[in-house]
Amino acid sequence: MVYNFDWSSTPLGPMDTWDPVLKNATNLCLKTEFPTCIFIDPSNWIILYNKAFAPLILPDYPALGTSVKYEEVWRETYEAYMSLAFNRVTATGKGLYFNDRPIILKRDGYDEEVFFNSTYSPIFKSDGTIYAIWCLAQETTQNVLTTRRLKLLGEFGHLTSKIESLESAFHIITKALRDNKDIPYTLIYSAKHKLNTGYESLIANLISTTFDSDDKEKRNIPDYLPESHETINLTKDANKKGRNVKVLLDDESQAVLFPIKISLDKDHVLLIVLIYGLNRSRALDNQYMEFFNLVTNQIYELLQHGKSVEDEKKQTKILADMNYQKIMFFQGISHEIKTSENSKIQGLDNGADDYLIKPFSTRELICRIRANIECTNLRRKILSHRYKQEDIKQLLLSIINTIFSESDLDKTLLYITKEIYRRLPCEKIFIISNEPFKNNKIVIPYENDSEDLTPLINPFTEINDNNTSNTQLCTRSQKYFNEYLGVDISLDEYCDEVHKNVSILSVEIRLDNNIWGWIKVHRSQNSFWSDSEIELLQQISNHISLAITYAKLLEEIGEKEIQIKVVEFANNAKTQILANTSHGLVL
Repeated sequence: MVYNFDWSSTPLGPMDTWDPVLKNATNLCLKTEFPTCIFIDPSNWIILYNKAFAPLILPDYPALGTSVKYEEVWRETYEAYMSLAFNRVTATGKGLYFNDRPIILKRDGYDEEVFFNSTYSPIFKSDGTIYAIWCLAQETTQNVLTTRRLKLLGEFGHLTSKIESLESAFHIITKALRDNKDIPYTLIYSAKHKLNTGYESLIANLISTTFDSDDKEKRNIPDYLPESHETINLTKDANKKGRNVKVLLDDESQAVLFPIKISLDKDHVLLIVLIYGLNRSRALDNQYMEFFNLVTNQIYELLQHGKSVEDEKKQTKILADMNYQKIMFFQGISHEIKTSENSKIQGLDNGADDYLIKPFSTRELICRIRANIECTNLRRKILSHRYKQEDIKQLLLSIINTIFSESDLDKTLLYITKEIYRRLPCEKIFIISNEPFKNNKIVIPYENDSEDLTPLINPFTEINDNNTSNTQLCTRSQKYFNEYLGVDISLDEYCDEVHKNVSILSVEIRLDNNIWGWIKVHRSQNSFWSDSEIELLQQISNHISLAITYAKLLEEIGEKEIQIKVVEFANNAKTQILANTSHGLVL
């Protein structure tokens, strides 16, 4: 295409009249595999490019032989991004390098923000004057987006210590999402719903937005958002719960809706709708949607933590009230004893014998002692729950640190599996991949595993208060998890791995809305699984999804870095070839 082009129709004239240096540069440009173009003649800057560079030329732009300086469709791009670089190269005679430079290009009918690594190097004629500029370009958009999005996901891990309640979690989350380029705005709606009832007239209220002021008193929502700002009717979309929904706003921008549920008690759940705005300069591709999924998972974890803190405060208040009642009880006994002694003295003085009457009955004393014992048991339960929550928080933080410090996915999964084994009373743990052509299976412990896997003090041991309702509640919870949350529980099933019947808890590991694999935990048959154990595996499942995504992103980034280094090597080789060619011509 280049050699057959009618260059005589351009200010450059026929190709056979070109300076030998430019001919050599053209041959090198066309033979290289990397996106390369040459801008020729400083008075016009006429473009010549190879096949690899062609995809970077927009469909509406003219092809070869076009002046980027004067052609109407090129002029805006030249004046905005190229003129300053070209002037600097021609003035100094030195090349320039741009790393992750943002540029707005029109792709698929709309403006898209893209990023490039690019070089601009001068090409000298035999007389030493600059006749053209050599440009190598490599698009780095996906690398920039990946780094930017991973940074946001990492920042979520530092928000846990700031959360004091479920309500504070809403506002902390939206504050962390302010001024985010990938999520221009976020709105969070919630509605309390009673289980096993319909969704008729279910109204969700707006709880928090990225448009809220720090004092939470002012809210400046733009006009282009839907008119009903404060409430939305969930009745129409009741059948769509559990799926994300894409919507088109009044200004033709887009948003996506993600529903999640937080369990309040055994009878109620909090339905939450997350509305994310889309970056107008980004296409809603699979990577963008997966980013929204990861953000939603992190928000779910933070809201769950806020609920746990709130429950702990309520239990602490109950404990304080019980302590107060206990103190008042003993003070009452002391007062009554003193009153009794005074009555004795007074009775002796008066010759009366009613001092033998007790200040309270034996039954009342026994009831008060039982209340004191119950208060002690409640304190033990609260301390046990607090220890369990702190241990889980430290475990999840250590998993996050392992994900971002370890590039080997298998090592990360092995670490996670060992930490589960140290905390849950079980016989074996499996992490099994569902990906084709791969045999990913991590088992703890191995048959002859000599590594120290001494369990911690079991944080999931409940205080036994002889209340049989706990077993029934656990059974109901297992049925609920089986139906709604990707959890499968089999209390008595034969397992080929251990050649006996066991009780199995299996939790799905989801990636891109598909099942990537499972976490499977075995213990002796007919053993029940508590809600706290199931919730822990679900939280770890979400973190494994993050680890898998992070490993894949690192692999993509590694491939891009290799390409960039090859481009730099080719650039150095090109410079050396041109220098040698110029030297040979002078001789």
